[in-house]
Parts: sequence; structure tokens; C-alpha cells
Amino acid sequence: MTKNVIIIPKGRLANADAEKRNKELARKLLNGEKVKIGKKGSVTGKDEDATITAPPGILALNQWYENMPNLLEDEIEAMERAFPDFDLQKLEDGRLAWTGSLNIGVLGDNEWEVAAIYQNNHPTQTMGSSIHVHLIQPDIESIIEDLGWAPQHLLRSDDGLYLCTARADDTSVGTVTTTAASTLAWAVKWLMAFELVLTGDLSQEKFNQHNGI
Repeated sequence: MTKNVIIIPKGRLANADAEKRNKELARKLLNGEKVKIGKKGSVTGKDEDATITAPPGILALNQWYENMPNLLEDEIEAMERAFPDFDLQKLEDGRLAWTGSLNIGVLGDNEWEVAAIYQNNHPTQTMGSSIHVHLIQPDIESIIEDLGWAPQHLLRSDDGLYLCTARADDTSVGTVTTTAASTLAWAVKWLMAFELVLTGDLSQEKFNQHNGI
């Protein structure tokens, strides 16, 4: 069986039209512009039946904290001020996460171990925030199993269920920078409401309704 190989040219294409085309493609790539794509993936414009375009945007070659080191400094400063006992860690896939424990106090000396994980789209504001807060210990799946009912203010990602800490009405896409500190503050409110349900001081129905908390 003959193995398919990709042949890389040794030098620039001699064809002036091709060189002009490639420079234009490079310009579009660097500026995050749309690129027309043929049915077999061609971007050269030779395929007249092209029916799709690569959406505008720049490839995420680097993590947000590499492109915006000043933002990372602001995040660290905010966390040191608001939640100084949390630690900043780097996950295997390159995302950053703050880990630590929250003691809400409603249930007494009860701690929630949580992880606030920055998503690759940070700092773009989205439903549920660009920082996902996960319950590590106890984990939310165990809580649901023990309770026999599931809190409604949860969202799901590839990492599993996480706390919904921002409503669509409370966000402004592309204009609001969410800090881990503010997201964790919303997580504290979520856990406070949940603990009040467990003590019987807040009804499960009120907690679970759309604007309950």
C-alpha cells in the first residue's frame, strides 16, 4: 500500500498570481477575516462550488494569559485581595484554575472545595461566565444523588456540571471582563442559597425557580 504524503515545496512558488494569492490569504489569517473554503478544503478559490467560509476570528494559538499578561496580573491581584487562600494552578490542557475552599457558615464549619477554571474564551462574557466554578469536594453529582433532586442553576461543560454564576441578563457579551474573584463571589451566593435550602430556611422551589436566587 502506498502511503499518502504531504509534499512541501522547497521554495516560493514562481507563479506571481499564486504568490499574490498567498499573501492575501496570509493577510486574512492575520486579520481574522473570513476565508472561503471549497468542498475538499481548498482555500485557493479554484473550487467554484465553495459553500462555506471559515468564520472570522484569529486562531487561538496562545492562551489568553499569554496574549494579555496584564489581565492575568489584574486577576491575581483581585484574588489575593478577595480570596487570598486560593492557589493558581495550570491544568494539563493549559487552562488556569484557582483552587481552594469556601466556608459559607450557614451549615456551621462546613467547607466546599471548589475550582474556578478559566475557559479558552476568557475574558469574553457568556452565559454562566467565562470562568466555570466546579464543586470538587463534595462533588455535585454526589450531592444530587444524596438529595434525590438536582439544583436547577447548573450548566454542563466537557468538565462536567458547574455552577451557573451569571444569568444572560447580567452579562454583556464582549464588553465585560469577568474576574475569578467576582465569579467566586457569585459562587458564594449560590452556595449560601443552597445551604439555606438544606437548613429549611429557603424552599427548594424558590431556589430552583428562574429568578429564585
